[in-house]
Amino acid sequence: MADGTGRMPRTGWLGLRLRLRAKLTLVLVMAALVPMAVVAAIAVGVVLGTLDRGLRSETERQLGVGLNLVLRTVERLGDDAVRLSTTGDASRALSEGRVAVVEFLARQAPQLPSSLVQITDAAGQPVESELSLALVDKAVLSLAPETPGQLMETFWRNRGLGVQTGAGLSLAIDRINLAIAPEAKGGGGGFDEGFGVIRGDFRDTALWVADLVTDDQGEAVIETDLPDNLTTWVMRGVGVTNETEVGEATTELVSTMPLLIRPVAPRFLVVDDKAQLAANITNNTDDTIEAEVTLSADGVIIDSATAAVQTIEVPAQSETKVTWDVTAEDVTETELVFAAVSTDGEYSDAAKPRLTTGPDGTLLVYRYTAPDIVGTAGQLTEGGNQTEVVALPPNFDERRGELSIQLDPSLAAGMRDGLDYLEHYEYECTEQTVSRFLPNVLTFNALQSLGIENQELEARLPGLVDEGLNKLYNQQKSDGGWGWWSTTESNVHITAYVVFALTKAQQAGVDVSATVLSNGQNYLLNHLKSTRQLNSTPDANRHAFVLYTLAEGDAAPVDALEDLFEDREKLAHYGRAYLALALNLTDAQKYGDNIDTLLSDLNNAAILSATGAHWEEDSYDWWAMNTDTRSTAIILDTLARLDPDNALIPNVVRWLMVARQDGIWETTQETAWALIALTDWMVETGELEADYDYSLFLNEDEIISGSATKENVQESVKQRIPIADLLVDTGNALTVARTDGNGRLYYSAHLKVYLPVEDIEPAERGIIVSRQYRLESCLTEQTKDKSVVCQDVREAKLGDVIRVDLTVIAPNDLYYVVVEDPLPAGAEAIDTGLATTSLLAMDPTLRRTSRTYFGEEEIAFGGRPAYWWWWNWYSRSELRDEKVVLFADYLPKGTYEYSYTMRATLPGDYQVIPTVASEFYFPEVFGRSDGRLLSIGR
Repeated sequence: MADGTGRMPRTGWLGLRLRLRAKLTLVLVMAALVPMAVVAAIAVGVVLGTLDRGLRSETERQLGVGLNLVLRTVERLGDDAVRLSTTGDASRALSEGRVAVVEFLARQAPQLPSSLVQITDAAGQPVESELSLALVDKAVLSLAPETPGQLMETFWRNRGLGVQTGAGLSLAIDRINLAIAPEAKGGGGGFDEGFGVIRGDFRDTALWVADLVTDDQGEAVIETDLPDNLTTWVMRGVGVTNETEVGEATTELVSTMPLLIRPVAPRFLVVDDKAQLAANITNNTDDTIEAEVTLSADGVIIDSATAAVQTIEVPAQSETKVTWDVTAEDVTETELVFAAVSTDGEYSDAAKPRLTTGPDGTLLVYRYTAPDIVGTAGQLTEGGNQTEVVALPPNFDERRGELSIQLDPSLAAGMRDGLDYLEHYEYECTEQTVSRFLPNVLTFNALQSLGIENQELEARLPGLVDEGLNKLYNQQKSDGGWGWWSTTESNVHITAYVVFALTKAQQAGVDVSATVLSNGQNYLLNHLKSTRQLNSTPDANRHAFVLYTLAEGDAAPVDALEDLFEDREKLAHYGRAYLALALNLTDAQKYGDNIDTLLSDLNNAAILSATGAHWEEDSYDWWAMNTDTRSTAIILDTLARLDPDNALIPNVVRWLMVARQDGIWETTQETAWALIALTDWMVETGELEADYDYSLFLNEDEIISGSATKENVQESVKQRIPIADLLVDTGNALTVARTDGNGRLYYSAHLKVYLPVEDIEPAERGIIVSRQYRLESCLTEQTKDKSVVCQDVREAKLGDVIRVDLTVIAPNDLYYVVVEDPLPAGAEAIDTGLATTSLLAMDPTLRRTSRTYFGEEEIAFGGRPAYWWWWNWYSRSELRDEKVVLFADYLPKGTYEYSYTMRATLPGDYQVIPTVASEFYFPEVFGRSDGRLLSIGR
């Protein structure tokens, strides 16, 4: 089919050579010119046909040929027997002339690199095109290299024909052959398919231009300022023309200095860590340089044995290393600046560490402590004062702790911390993706309805919503549902939460994909159960949430609502709240009596206390992520929408405000539903018209005063008082006062104290956790010699690979589990997904180790149930700068071992914060290992 050059001709002959051991009955040839097709039936005995039509290369990318052979066989089955071969398909890409040549003609300056990009077609002629350009640190590309030639492979690779040839005669022949003999048909198979400046602006990508368009000469000029990396930069350009000619090219440019310093430091520290910091000083000149090397440190103490300023000689074209021993102080972050200056003043360089976790190039410093937090809250609706007494516990760390106080002139002010918490939450499962943007959308919509501007929220909301929606669109499964993570199967509750969010966002004016929303609703409708199938309270609650979600989109089946009301005794308190909302949305007048009944049930179940009113469920609803705080928030939302004059509401609001810690609630679900409820109540009360003065007193000393007005009604006033300034032997009187005027004043106070380090012990509150470090070298020897015993180690050498084994014992079934294992600051978790990692390195694994469940014998597969062998016990694993994190939707009761490896990278003595395992949405169910010390030597 090809000419002498191996390329596809525009016009030519099609020849087929067949070797047959039977008489040829029919040859059917199809030539498919993608996307056009020509079919020619060729007479018996003819094996050559003419394909005499020019190929239109602008539309036809590939030529494919398929044939069917119908053969007569006489040797075994007789003269009347027939056989039909399998289809043979062959194809060849029409890639001639499809290559565009991308060239970089660099005009490089030390601080302002500039490059001329030129594109020509395969014949060398300039051509207008569109490019994407990326300038990336070569060190990053070494971790995950890009495969060259991907663009040609994507557009012009050989593809399977995608069309199967056949004839109606085949069906008849198959039936005849099946009747004649049991053996398979013959005929063969088918084919396969400077020191004045401190360098701190370090970036992996210096430039990214998605759509750079060249002129008609195929040229474009791009300029950029380089960041502070002293490295080799790789410029990669990918281009495409209007004729779908594609090409790519790379070029390199080096950013360096005559004398340069490269800091060696951990990504973070823990208080009291003793680390050996270092700096590599490189001399790129042809002469020896004498230099003063300095470490300027804020937040660490430099050991007296190592001077902060050291004088060294660096030979020509060589590198010298300088070290400092430091101890991390009790701070939140530390700033390190490493500098080298030649003694003659000619050369200099200064830099912060390259890999840091804090703001502005600082290292975060974590504390090895366990906080204990208590709080109170209230509101003043008219002139007067309220006094709260704050007493310190008998045993606490006097160096740490504080009393934090927050005054909010409106709920809008009080909700800002919660909104920020959700927006910047560190994990990104489906539930948190929804919780990140939905409350912000509803709050902004509420403020607009009240005529209140929030320019900050208005500016960041579009990006927040677009990011959230795009993630949800991409994570939707083929069945229309969503799972907790993109890698897990669809879950009815998670899907209902996503559909609820999409529906509420659409109601708020957000452009939501109708197809995605419709598919989600159909998933919920397809998974609705009859009330007879609701065998438990969690089943009924989930059913109520699904119906409420569908009702928000005017899609709830009426008969399902009525049936659930008749069986409402199966519902928890929050499930009844969902049902009341669903009935109200479907037909408030028709179901008015039913709604009143449900609201009466909720009123009667409320629990009143000194901190307000709330609801407590009889049991946890694990799969729904429900807690008493979440139930209270959902019921508050129901009362605010259906019974806004209910006398319970102010007390419920107070209870929710008390339940916060530092402006947020315990889980993302609690926070999201609390914000939704408080937003609806804020709209109902229209409380944003504030006009009063306020004051705050601690032990009769005024510490805060101000005025609440319409202009500042969204702004909180915060005060933090160190624990050292509080009275120890007697209670501290905290008094909040306000004058008469419009509006409410909300206040909250939280006392945070820390246990001394020596008092921190392992904790077992529903989960048992332990941690063991073993040297990988010992484990390797153990595989060769079973008598070798590998002990838990507390010392390692620089470069050692350490196996970390976390044992998690679940006395009961666990739901939405997260295990966080902090790393020593002098070690790095080994990412087996990087190109620089040995192929022999161990992937992180979670395995079940117990043969019995606390005395309950297993009965299958050698003492284990059948699903033990194939169950994917964890949903996701993350290797972070400061910790390794494991997520699991569900862990049946039993014993599990999670293992990963880390490498000792920096000498020192490092505090290792305890491992914590908890239920994500029930943090009171948790376990904590003990802390430990890891010493890394040379």
